[in-house]
Amino acid sequence: MKKTYSSERRQFLKSISAGTACLMVSNVTGTCSTITGHSAWSTGMKINPAIDNLKVVCSHDPLMIKGNPEKWDMQSQNNPVNTERVFLVLDEMAKTLAGKDTAEDAWKTIFQKPVTKEWEKVRVAIKVNCISENHPRVAVVAKVCTVLKNIGVKFENIIVYDCISDAGKLYTEFSGKGLPAGVVISNSSNALGGMVKTDVPEPHSGKFKCAKAIAEGTIDILVNIAVNKGHNGNVGKTTLCMKNHAGTFDAKPIHFKGNLDYIIAFNKSEAILGGTPPRQQLCIVDSLWAMVKGTFGKPDKELSRLVMGTFAPAVDYLTARKIREPLMGATHENLNRFLEDFGYSNFEALDLVPVKTPA
Repeated sequence: MKKTYSSERRQFLKSISAGTACLMVSNVTGTCSTITGHSAWSTGMKINPAIDNLKVVCSHDPLMIKGNPEKWDMQSQNNPVNTERVFLVLDEMAKTLAGKDTAEDAWKTIFQKPVTKEWEKVRVAIKVNCISENHPRVAVVAKVCTVLKNIGVKFENIIVYDCISDAGKLYTEFSGKGLPAGVVISNSSNALGGMVKTDVPEPHSGKFKCAKAIAEGTIDILVNIAVNKGHNGNVGKTTLCMKNHAGTFDAKPIHFKGNLDYIIAFNKSEAILGGTPPRQQLCIVDSLWAMVKGTFGKPDKELSRLVMGTFAPAVDYLTARKIREPLMGATHENLNRFLEDFGYSNFEALDLVPVKTPA
């Protein structure tokens, strides 16, 4: 019997007054924080009213892969993937994450649409990581597309993208051959209208280039599918979901003194967390194979794991603490900032709780 893991925390109530957001956390009576500037994030904010931000699910299932790739080109790293099993595991993870008995109910809980739109008009963007030689496997991306279609989203309203490293060069060959035909695979930022400057809040405030459709809010749902790999110390020594948006936003400021401040800032931005409901609704780390170091190079660890949550900082923190450090021997810097900068404290005891998945 394989295992899935989860951890969870608190609820909140949100009210709006005179154009500013006033947030009250349910276990902090009488506390109210006024939001100014262009940050969509505020302490206590909930991504999904039915799912705790700090609930993260991780499935370990060796049946998802049938051996290791001989090479790390795109086709070779997808050949050993057991697509049917990946689909089943992701359904089980969704059920655990949403606390539902059926996959259908679970996915309908995870994905939320604006009240003014019908599902057939909803637009979705799926951010993948296309740099170097470790990429979200096609089966993982395909499952998300299929789930969205089952809910009512049209394939032509789903865009797979990486504005910097170009999803088109890697995923186009799988259209109709692993990825559903009709899903749009963007060449760089083309399918998202190019890049425009948009506001990013503290701790690295300013205007920075971002995919136009995301910056302007014409994308209703954002899905973040990252991979598990390392990076430089100035960004915490890991590349997971938060860093994956270097490719939604211009990556250059990271290397010009932006560092982790810039990554945290754009993950608080209106582009990523704006909208009603919030735009980014699902984060997945494809950890079937992983890299201790990075960002360039080949995977060096077979982990047979997938990680899922609604809140990128929690997904990244727990992936680093509970997978990268104990299972991969990786080290990190400033990892507590992943949650502290979003207003969380006393989170060190968070753990991954096993649940059953089908044999």
